[in-house]
Amino acid sequence: MRVKRFTYLIFALLIYGCAQVVPLSGGDKDETPPKELKSSPENKSTYFAANTITIEFDEFIKLQNLQQQLIISPVMEKKPEVSIKGKKLIIKLKEELTPNTTYSINFGNAIVDITENNPIPNFKYVFSTGSYLDSLSFSGSIVDAFELKTVDKIYVMLYDELEDSVPMKQLPRYVAISDKSGDFSVTNMAHGNYKVFALQDINSNYKYDLPNEKIAFMDNPIKIDSSLTHQHLFLFEEKQDNQYVKKVEHKEFGKVVFYLNQPSENITISMNIKDKIRWYVEERNPTNDTIIHWLLGVGDFKEAEYYISEGKKHLDTTTVSFIPASKFKDTSFVLHSNITTSFDLNKQLFISTPRPISVFNSSIIILLEDSTPIHVLIEESKTHPRKYELNYKFKEKTNYEMLVPSGVFQDILGLKNDTLRSSFTTKSDVDYGKIILKLTTNFNTSYILQLFKSNTLFKEIYFSGNQTITYDFLPAGDYQLHLIVDENDNKKWDTGDYLKKKQPEEMIHYQKAIKIRPNWDNEIIWNIKL
Repeated sequence: MRVKRFTYLIFALLIYGCAQVVPLSGGDKDETPPKELKSSPENKSTYFAANTITIEFDEFIKLQNLQQQLIISPVMEKKPEVSIKGKKLIIKLKEELTPNTTYSINFGNAIVDITENNPIPNFKYVFSTGSYLDSLSFSGSIVDAFELKTVDKIYVMLYDELEDSVPMKQLPRYVAISDKSGDFSVTNMAHGNYKVFALQDINSNYKYDLPNEKIAFMDNPIKIDSSLTHQHLFLFEEKQDNQYVKKVEHKEFGKVVFYLNQPSENITISMNIKDKIRWYVEERNPTNDTIIHWLLGVGDFKEAEYYISEGKKHLDTTTVSFIPASKFKDTSFVLHSNITTSFDLNKQLFISTPRPISVFNSSIIILLEDSTPIHVLIEESKTHPRKYELNYKFKEKTNYEMLVPSGVFQDILGLKNDTLRSSFTTKSDVDYGKIILKLTTNFNTSYILQLFKSNTLFKEIYFSGNQTITYDFLPAGDYQLHLIVDENDNKKWDTGDYLKKKQPEEMIHYQKAIKIRPNWDNEIIWNIKL
């Protein structure tokens, strides 16, 4: 009997040992998030007076991106200490709580299981220091005012003090953050009147104290006596009053570039060199935020001190060390054009030069149309520096050749261009589509109508009132229509100003992309009501 029992024992141990060594495999992946089993004090407690909260889950947990996701409302000046102990989440409060107030501690998706990182979606612990839980809410979405795209990670803050300065000075009463869809929801709110302000909080202090933080606001305080939904806040960056020079570069011989933080037409730049000779040619880009000084010669000077001002206000002083002429080996320069082998009809042909031109002889430029010389007019662009435009209406399905002999252009350093020879064939009328747009509005304000092709500006025109606009010679592809309500009639989109209670100018997008096919007309009726 003893032998038999011993044999059974060995057999049992072998089976147990095999069961311990061989891992389980197969089966469905665990996609179930942890579940809250119990909490102390209980979630949604009233008459709350504890300093420590313990929440137990049905499996081991960890915290993921807690700093980015933890939202406590009303805001606490001292953030609670949050830790994990096995299956328990422990929250230690660090400050005295306000009487008769409902608090919400929202973890977002920060609590996950330790095996598959399954998050508990929008886990929230709520309690009240009074006799009941506040239950009102305020929800909506954050939208970029210019692009009209939803924006995530924007703090929506509500204040029970209504002075305009509170977003700069005080912590909010309630706060929420927009999710990946741009949606937000401020919950467990009390009855009352609130100022609404949204912030891209770059320095994470719940205050609007950096000039490059984007904001949104509602014009007037809101009254919360029932839950409000579907509110849209339009996010923008205020125009900065403090003009400054972002950087100065001298990476190319004879070219000093000044980059401004924002456009200005009132910038002056001078040097500490007193010679009476003309030292430079100044060039400004179309948006007036970049200025180039093309040096005509640096003489015996190795450096110069530049003084940059806006009106009578001095902005900056910077010293530039000049690249010596010995490092400049060019004996000519290369012209560039927008010519492609298959050239679009109704497209303006242009030639661009690397430096400003002092001598230009257009009479010897040759354009052949099916081998026949034709006279063309080439003029310097009025809007784009160093660009020369050829004004000619090209024929369809026709062969062209353009010859720009050497020496047509001479730049400010005395260098002449290399020969530019380009051959191209124009497209056919049937290669293009057309948009016939009938636009009606219920406002008299001027507006800017923009046509984009694959999100790149294709054409911009200015109107007021009802219009019928024809866009022809459109290459195949997807197009978008945008309309800017140009309230101040300055032919550009203007951002908002919080303290002046000025919202950014309204941008309206046509609801869907317009697909252009060759030899196809698209008739569109767009009724816009503000």
